[in-house]
Amino acid sequence: MGTQVCKMKDLTPRRGWVVDFREAEDYLDKAARHGIKPSLDRIRILCSKLGDPQLKFPSIHITGTNGKTSTARMISSILEVGGRKVARYTSPHMQSITERICVDGRPIAEREFASLLERIIPQVEETDRETGDPLSYFEITTAMAFVHFARRKVDVGVVEVGLGGRWDATTLVDSRVQVITGVALDHVAELGGTLEKIAWEKAGIIKDDSYVISAVADPKALEIIGDTCEEKHSNLKLYGREFQLLYNLTYGIDTGRVGQAVGIRGLLREYPEIFVPLLGEHQAVNAACAVASCEAYAGSLSALSATEVEMGMRRVTSPGRLEVVSLDPLMLLDGAHNPDGASRLAHVIHNDLIYDHLILVVGILEDKDIVQMLELLLPLASTIIVTQSRDERATPARRIAAMVEEMGYDCLVMEEVSEAVKFARTLAAVSDMVCVTGSLYTVGEARTALGLRPE
Repeated sequence: MGTQVCKMKDLTPRRGWVVDFREAEDYLDKAARHGIKPSLDRIRILCSKLGDPQLKFPSIHITGTNGKTSTARMISSILEVGGRKVARYTSPHMQSITERICVDGRPIAEREFASLLERIIPQVEETDRETGDPLSYFEITTAMAFVHFARRKVDVGVVEVGLGGRWDATTLVDSRVQVITGVALDHVAELGGTLEKIAWEKAGIIKDDSYVISAVADPKALEIIGDTCEEKHSNLKLYGREFQLLYNLTYGIDTGRVGQAVGIRGLLREYPEIFVPLLGEHQAVNAACAVASCEAYAGSLSALSATEVEMGMRRVTSPGRLEVVSLDPLMLLDGAHNPDGASRLAHVIHNDLIYDHLILVVGILEDKDIVQMLELLLPLASTIIVTQSRDERATPARRIAAMVEEMGYDCLVMEEVSEAVKFARTLAAVSDMVCVTGSLYTVGEARTALGLRPE
């Protein structure tokens, strides 16, 4: 039976009729055509019609150019170990939209996702009629997450910003703690072309009388964040000042134990030895931010034990972020999608991993700094395979290939990510490494091709 294509109006709920998951995806895909529109008016009206579910649980709110999802997963894992019912909202998803809405580490079921959308469609369409400005894909999914978390009576929500912060739909949450992982150039068309402008946008999530946990290092960006904290009477806790890494030591892949041992001085105590099952010094910094965030949220030593932190960090996963999915050959999936992310990936490949030859599979979206990303990654590779995800914003593989060749490198073109990944594995000897990167969408399709389930 073929896939049925529904118009948006066809999804208006009727008595005894339930939207199925594919129809729900179709509805949201149509909403995606409305694009990004910087305003909180629409989401405020929708949430009001839904009873302001975002105010029914406290939140930890996370923004930053890179590291948001990994930090969100670390915070969630630590708080879950302590017996709290923890909600997590992150974006974008890699394999299934259900990944965005999680409670206790588990993505929402497809059937429940569809039922949730059906529940709020009347309010969505009423809001569209009142404003004359249709709600976006992200606004609708954000409202769905708020409703789901409120219905599940979660103890805390760990909520990741979609883009920037000031105008992001998630900014409506009642957050006691805000996290700004870092500031780098990305999404410059929407956020501005300087670190100061981007920092100003991200500082828009800061609430009155709250804690702000940050690893921002650029002095001008930090000044903007500091000024905002003063205006809001918020307490800024800075990496390298109020909390820090004591050390980080990467385990060799040959030990079969992927990750690193880290020591962290938090806001409340020291944690002399934590195992973080993720690669990269930036993940160690993310871990320090996560620990400080949990301490700020808990507020006291008695409310957050060292055991909770250590066990929570030990069980954390972050799919598609320097994710090792095979050891023979070594296979690494990383959704680096901007020069800052590519630089961190290149550092790990060059310094932390042992291999004979690197087979690089790369697919990048059109709105990214493709040339700078390639300049960081291509010199490391023995073989380059260019591909493209199915996302409509994906840069055509042949266009990236032309850039690669202009830079003096040879490459292969395989337009399907699944084919590129499978072919790369056939080329790799046991002592070689395959790295798939360029976008989370590319990595998501690679995970599916490799038979890995959404997390």
